[in-house]
Amino acid sequence: MKAHLPPLSLGLVLAVLSIAGVAVGCGSSRPSASSSSPGAEGSSGASASTLRVPYLADMSVPDPDIFYDIEGNSVILSNYQGLLTYAPNSTRVVGLLAKTFSQSPDGLTYTFHLQPGVKFHDGTPFTSASVAASFHRREAMGATAPAGYMLQAVKQVLTPDPLTAIVKLKSRTGPFLNYLASAWSPKMIGPLALVTNKGKDLSQTYLQTHDDGTGPYLLSAFARGQQYTLTASPSYWGTAPAFKTVLIKIIPNIGTQQLELKNGDLDMITHSFPASQLSSLSSNQTVRQYPSFQRAMLYVNTNKAPFTDPAARAALAKSINVAQIVSQAYAGTAVVPAGPYPPGILPEQGPLDYGQAPPSPQKGKGGPITLAYTADQSGIQQRVSEILQSELASIGYTVTLKEVQLPQVYNFVKSLGSAPDLLLQTNTPDAAQADPWARIVWGSQGGLNFLGYKNPTIDAELNSALSAPAARAATIYKTVGQQLVAAHSLLFLADPRDTIITSRSISGGDHVPAYPWQLNYATLRRG
Repeated sequence: MKAHLPPLSLGLVLAVLSIAGVAVGCGSSRPSASSSSPGAEGSSGASASTLRVPYLADMSVPDPDIFYDIEGNSVILSNYQGLLTYAPNSTRVVGLLAKTFSQSPDGLTYTFHLQPGVKFHDGTPFTSASVAASFHRREAMGATAPAGYMLQAVKQVLTPDPLTAIVKLKSRTGPFLNYLASAWSPKMIGPLALVTNKGKDLSQTYLQTHDDGTGPYLLSAFARGQQYTLTASPSYWGTAPAFKTVLIKIIPNIGTQQLELKNGDLDMITHSFPASQLSSLSSNQTVRQYPSFQRAMLYVNTNKAPFTDPAARAALAKSINVAQIVSQAYAGTAVVPAGPYPPGILPEQGPLDYGQAPPSPQKGKGGPITLAYTADQSGIQQRVSEILQSELASIGYTVTLKEVQLPQVYNFVKSLGSAPDLLLQTNTPDAAQADPWARIVWGSQGGLNFLGYKNPTIDAELNSALSAPAARAATIYKTVGQQLVAAHSLLFLADPRDTIITSRSISGGDHVPAYPWQLNYATLRRG
């Protein structure tokens, strides 16, 4: 649901709960996955060992080094694993394929002791050589790998023995462990893909129709535009999942998803459920809400009048009643932002100075402006835009609302003079750390800096934070956050929670705030 970005595009866009995807074929690392039509197990008579989940759109490419979307991430995270992950309901980095890990005092050397007995889906053992090969592949792909920046500081990977990988960095990089725990981190890929089927494109062709990971599920069948099938891996090194099959149905209408959940043909809806309808769920459904790093934000175009004027931007910020937006548009599924960073990423951020509408602006400061927003099936984006339209009328602006598509959003920065005056978007960081938020959203070269805000001082401070000790880096991130708040070039409107509707028969399920719209399929069960 987001366009593929160059390496400096560190973030992940959520066009609030709206999906855009390119349909692709996926498969296991064995023979190519079947492309036949859905079988009987996809019907309402699905067995107790089958979990049924909808997507609003097809996932994009199933290659873990190219994939940089949200819809489809549950497939990637079920097929593939990285060295590290986040503990459930936490920002704490813990081992995954790395049993233990340590960092040298100078922050330049990371040692990973690997889990023994792990096998790829092709049956070959996972070793330190697999780490080196997987890192090398992402690095070699260059701009083709949107999250390639995560390995830009890597100098070399040493393999002193099969279960020890030592990563040497060129320079201290504070977020490095968080990069490795990210949903879009470098994933470990087996030799059947990387060696036997390398081809002339670094296995890209092969990994469009096969998987070769270490995860609890392999992707065994697909029917583009219809469904995917995940099958429990018989060689999985961890606890065997309770659901032997996960059937992912492509259902591009949220109303249809709601009906199928009510009728027992689905087991959950992971996003875009209309907040206004949560209070009228049927008796066989339940609501789960989890902390999330999603943020609804209003981008301000500082490159053309009227918002080249700092006073006009300050008046804009003071006219916005954030509490009203959260209450009226999100109906209990979001909270009021407390600072410029998502909650849990930076403990001390400083306040936001929004609200308390001032008198009408001076002559010449109001007038017609355009507010663009991306559509979503929940209706929240449009509702927030309408509230903003009303609030900005109080300071003399006549606001025209314009629905846009995500590809248009990425192109605004190419022609800022014709871009909208305001843009409503909801984004989430790549990892639970301040840098892969600040740098991508308000850094001059950030992939989510859609309206081209530039501040060389902020850029320099963000660069210095990368190599600074943790305490000093936190101070820098707080400072640049407050500089952004004072500039009123980006206004933070709401912190949506992950709201997942499940059948009451479904229990368990680990959730990680940095992995939007996800419950770990391998930890779910029926009953």
